[in-house]
Amino acid sequence: MSYKLRNLIVLASLCLILFSVSGYIVFWHFPKKISVSEKKITSLKKQIASLQGVEEEYQNIDKIIKEKEQRLANLNKRVVPAVTPSESYRYLISILKYSGMMDFDMLFQGTKDANGYRYNVYNLKGEGPFYKIYEFVSYLEKGPLFYKIEKLTLRMVEEKDKETMVYQIIVPFEMEIWALFADVPDLPPIKRTLANVRVPRATNPFYPYIYRDLPANTDNLPEVERADLKAIVNDKVLIADAEGNIHELKEGDKVYLGYLKTVDSDKNEARFILNKGGIVETFSLHIRFGEELNP
Repeated sequence: MSYKLRNLIVLASLCLILFSVSGYIVFWHFPKKISVSEKKITSLKKQIASLQGVEEEYQNIDKIIKEKEQRLANLNKRVVPAVTPSESYRYLISILKYSGMMDFDMLFQGTKDANGYRYNVYNLKGEGPFYKIYEFVSYLEKGPLFYKIEKLTLRMVEEKDKETMVYQIIVPFEMEIWALFADVPDLPPIKRTLANVRVPRATNPFYPYIYRDLPANTDNLPEVERADLKAIVNDKVLIADAEGNIHELKEGDKVYLGYLKTVDSDKNEARFILNKGGIVETFSLHIRFGEELNP
């Protein structure tokens, strides 16, 4: 093979290698890189598009946070992680220092779960002048702790003093109270106390324009409107009067202004018929269940 031919072959081989490498770079390597880069660009464009409006959304969230912080700063109720029955009893007794003293007893009826919080259920039963009950309710609702009055019943009792024969109005009451609590960390402390509560004035709706001139309880019969049903035993009932005396009654027995009509042990109920100056009423007592709380 001549020298010239050999050089041509070498040159042709080099050209083939050069064209092959160039073809690889032009037709495969660069297009692949371009494809990868285009995918990255597309992904970045999507990320940029998703970031549009983020600043506005951030401003909205920041506004909501500031509003929540302001509401927490103005919070006038103290949220506690737990409440015991004895703590509730002491709190209610402390309210009496502001509303005025009155008689009541308190039963703890259990703890219940709610949506994000828990609460203790108490049953209160007692009596007093209307203005004291009204102020007690106001202090309980407006006070610094979370207490809710779920049920409240009031009843007017007209009484004539045995010695002076002077009329007075007594208001027996019964209420169901919820003491709410929840474990909410990082809440700002509140400065309000019971002393900061302001009670609006109210008119006594139980004050009668005309007294019914009811007879005095000269026979010392149990006054069931001011009594508490303690037990039902063999179709007989045991009731405690306002002075704490226990009376055993069966159907037909007399009470002040009436008599015991029926005893329903299934419903834990005693029903009485009362005649108040010609107005005949049916009045019921129910057994109250729960753990009695004492000082």
